[in-house]
Amino acid sequence: MNEMIQKMITRHAIRRFQDKQVEENALEQILQAGLYAPSAGNNQYSRIVVCQDKEINEKLGRINRYMQFKGNDPKQVAHSVSAEQPSIQDDFTIMSGYYNAPTVLTIFTKNHKYAYEDAAMIGENIMLAAHFLGIGACYIGRTDEVFATEYGMEMRKAWGVPDDMVAVCNVLLGYREGTAPHDKPRRKGRVIRV
Repeated sequence: MNEMIQKMITRHAIRRFQDKQVEENALEQILQAGLYAPSAGNNQYSRIVVCQDKEINEKLGRINRYMQFKGNDPKQVAHSVSAEQPSIQDDFTIMSGYYNAPTVLTIFTKNHKYAYEDAAMIGENIMLAAHFLGIGACYIGRTDEVFATEYGMEMRKAWGVPDDMVAVCNVLLGYREGTAPHDKPRRKGRVIRV
């Protein structure tokens, strides 16, 4: 199998991170890969905010977790995600939806017809580049809700994010703690040839 394709199919969501910051050279390469993601009409509207401030990431991560359950008992809405890299759905003692990742990227893009598609492309490029470089990554949603809160809006302003941009997703980065998740079989019947 082609080496690049092999790398793509061995990428997993990582939610357990070492207490070690991503090396700057690797981070620059990952960000460059994100910037070269496709965008509708080559608009390049998106912005990637890199936050390595532990306190800010912890506070935003707690808000993110809250948005997942919105005051409901987590046990009532839980479903299994991963035994090796548990999510907030698997382990209710995890209090941050950012899983203590040392680097949290927030992808903002101009609120336009293809905003979510553009941001998802950036996120995928970032996750693949991280995996190729031996760095764990995880795509996190609920980001628009987090940045609609008072604290989220305060951070947007502090970071200089224009008002006409929407927060689409986060990508967590860090060196993996523990073993990699095992490969999960792919469901059959997902490709339809006509």
